[in-house]
Amino acid sequence: MREGDPPLAPLNEADFAALIRRETPRLFAVVRCFTEHDDDAEDLLQHLWLIVLDRSHRRDARMPMGAWLHSVALNLGRSHHRRAKRRQWLRLRWAADLPRTSTDGNTVTVADTAGTALWRAVAGLPRLQREVVLLRVVEELSTRETAVRLGRAEGTVKASLHRALGTLRTYLLKEER
Repeated sequence: MREGDPPLAPLNEADFAALIRRETPRLFAVVRCFTEHDDDAEDLLQHLWLIVLDRSHRRDARMPMGAWLHSVALNLGRSHHRRAKRRQWLRLRWAADLPRTSTDGNTVTVADTAGTALWRAVAGLPRLQREVVLLRVVEELSTRETAVRLGRAEGTVKASLHRALGTLRTYLLKEER
């Protein structure tokens, strides 16, 4: 929307429902290209519809609705992909610090590896953030599965993971210096 353009009217409930029915299959295919699991694609699609509900009146009126929806889906997918790459880095770093079994058959315990920077950082997180990191990053559960397991709302899981990853990133960057 350009400065000075009149805002578009927000979508009414019937139009919004029709838009969801008509565009969901196409948009699901777009966001699914950026995810490994259908659950993650469904989360992105749900987020997309919340954005549409909140911001449709601010879109450029010259851009067709379908094109705008596609651009929102692409932006969400790209953001998800960037976050997934950061999580993959964390998983790789985590895997390097996982307990190992020695050649004589004795298992090295987590306590033996707790001295590593990553394990110390995770151990220092608040309980909920630590549990969310373990379930989402280590066990690779979806947001929905994590929420069910913890008895929390999906939004709480997402916010806790965001805060935890930010804290871990800051901690690890300090450790590397």
